[in-house]
Amino acid sequence: MQMFIRALEKVTDKVTLALRYLCMFIMGIMLFLGSADVLGRYLFNRPVSGTYEIFGVLLPCIVLLGLAYAQAERAHVRITMVLERLPPPLQHVFNILTTLIFMVMTVLIGWFGFDLSMRFWDSGKLIDTIFVPKWIPQLVVPLGALALFLVLLVQLIEYLFKSEKRD
Repeated sequence: MQMFIRALEKVTDKVTLALRYLCMFIMGIMLFLGSADVLGRYLFNRPVSGTYEIFGVLLPCIVLLGLAYAQAERAHVRITMVLERLPPPLQHVFNILTTLIFMVMTVLIGWFGFDLSMRFWDSGKLIDTIFVPKWIPQLVVPLGALALFLVLLVQLIEYLFKSEKRD
């Protein structure tokens, strides 16, 4: 069991690190594209065609793919005003319950995101101007949810089986 937990932690660490670098790369593309669009608009009176639509695809990628990394680093905002006043065993139970609730929500988001991707696949609709099938960027929702679920699973295992807390 310990080997499985360690392997899952290693896979999750590698996935979240890869997503971190992917998000950084996407931000770089957005920076370059946005700068080119502004320069093209003001210097040559010709903005880059499709910039708005490309940003509409890339920005959700950063958010949805970055969720897993943020959760792995425990960088999400937490309001602990009430939690820190509880005794440690109750805090531990609360952490387990909130992680389980978050996991259920993540599964639902992933499921419905995948379902929507398949509906876009069936419809064959394209994004105006850039002519990319709508199902491709929509797949970011279930992929981000899967990565987030893996991180939450590792954290749940930590809460359940490890004596030291990593809060």
